[in-house]
Amino acid sequence: MLRGVPPGLLLSTAAGMILVACTGYTALDVSWIADNKVFGEGAWFAGGLGQILLRNVGAALVLYSGVVTLGLTTLIAGGILALYVGATVSLGVHSVGVAQLLADVIWYAPLEFGGLVLAATAGLQPTSGAVRQVLLDKGRISLTSLYRDVAASLRTVALALALITVAAVIESTLISLRSP
Repeated sequence: MLRGVPPGLLLSTAAGMILVACTGYTALDVSWIADNKVFGEGAWFAGGLGQILLRNVGAALVLYSGVVTLGLTTLIAGGILALYVGATVSLGVHSVGVAQLLADVIWYAPLEFGGLVLAATAGLQPTSGAVRQVLLDKGRISLTSLYRDVAASLRTVALALALITVAAVIESTLISLRSP
């Protein structure tokens, strides 16, 4: 399933995004939450399938845009997204508690975040392949190697979009089941 995805790049992308998300989690001031319990049960389930897909596919495509910017937009967007995820988790934990937050998102959030990590990995694949070609293999970048790396990144982003779509279907289903 992950054939063609460089494992080291995938793991380092995931580790970097998780590290930045943890920073976002710890950096957020949540002291105001205890005094302002206006969060409803459905706060984590905003939007229908179309809105969820638009938001998450849009984020995945921004992460993938590094294919044409030598990874720069992927690194910037990945950092911003990871900070957002960390801050959002912090808000959830401090608003509804760990147990309720997990109960609300466990069925789709791992797929969604995994898809976003894969999209970021795909955005870095061609640049990573070129760097590997020059530094490790002591070779020159050729059109063949570039084509191979871009084709691999397209397969990776396709898998990312599939995971994000499945997560969106699950999330929107949960919304409809929870709606009165």
